[in-house]
Amino acid sequence: MATYVAESDSYAGFRSTGQYFGYFGLAAGAVGLTGWAAMHGRLPGLRSIDAGSQLMLMAMEWIGGGLAALMAVCVLGSLLLSSKSRGTVTIDDLGVTRQIGERSRMLRWAEMEGFVVTPISAGVTLIPREGKQTIVIPRFLDDYRGCIAEIKARGVKLLPPDNAQVQRVHRKKTTWQQALLSYGGILAFTFANNPRETHTIRVAGLMSCIGYFAWVMMTDDAALEDHGWVRWFGGAVLVGMLGWLVRHMMHTW
Repeated sequence: MATYVAESDSYAGFRSTGQYFGYFGLAAGAVGLTGWAAMHGRLPGLRSIDAGSQLMLMAMEWIGGGLAALMAVCVLGSLLLSSKSRGTVTIDDLGVTRQIGERSRMLRWAEMEGFVVTPISAGVTLIPREGKQTIVIPRFLDDYRGCIAEIKARGVKLLPPDNAQVQRVHRKKTTWQQALLSYGGILAFTFANNPRETHTIRVAGLMSCIGYFAWVMMTDDAALEDHGWVRWFGGAVLVGMLGWLVRHMMHTW
C-alpha cells in the first residue's frame, strides 16, 4: 500500500494565481467604486463638469466594476481548483482511495474503465464503469509520477477523449423534473420582483422562491472535491438573493 500526499498548490495561498486575481480585482473594484461615487456626487473633488469627464467616470465605473466581478469569478475558480488538489491518494490491492478532509471515495480496480488527462488541473481523472463517480488525481502529489506509474502498472489504461464512458461521465445529466423546477423558480422570482404585478401574485412568487431555494439546498449533493464549503457559499448567495428580493418588494409595495 502506498499513500501520496498533495503538497501546496499554485491556485490559492501565498503568491498564488488566486491571490493575484484577488489583488487585481480589489484594484479594479476601487476604480469602479471611485467612478460610481464621483458620478453620484459623493466625491466633491471629482465632480463631472464636461462631457469628457463624465464619459471617463462612467468608463471607470462600468469597466472597473466589470473587471472586479470577473476577477471574483476567477478567484472562486482558483479556490475550487485548490480544493480539488488537496488531500491524499492511497493505492492498495483493492483499488484507489481519494481522501480530502473527512471525505473519502474509493474505486476498485475492477470498477475502473481507465483514466484521462485533466486539462485544467493537469492531473488525471479515473473514469469508472456504470454507476460510479470519478476520482481526480491532482498533479501536486509528493510523487505524482510514481502514483501514475503505479496505477498504470495495475492495467489501467489511458482512454481517448471520444470514449463512450468518458463522454458519459463528462455529460451532466439533468432530469426534466429538475429543469421544470428551475424554470419555475426563475419565473417565481420574476413575478415577485415585478412591481406591476398584484400583491397576491408577488407574495405567491416570494413563497415559491423560498420553496425553490430550500429545495436547491436540500438536493445539492456537494462533491468530494468541494470539501463542503461550496455548499455554504452557494447557500449564502441564495440567502442574499432572497434578502434582496424581500427588500425590493418592501420598497416597491
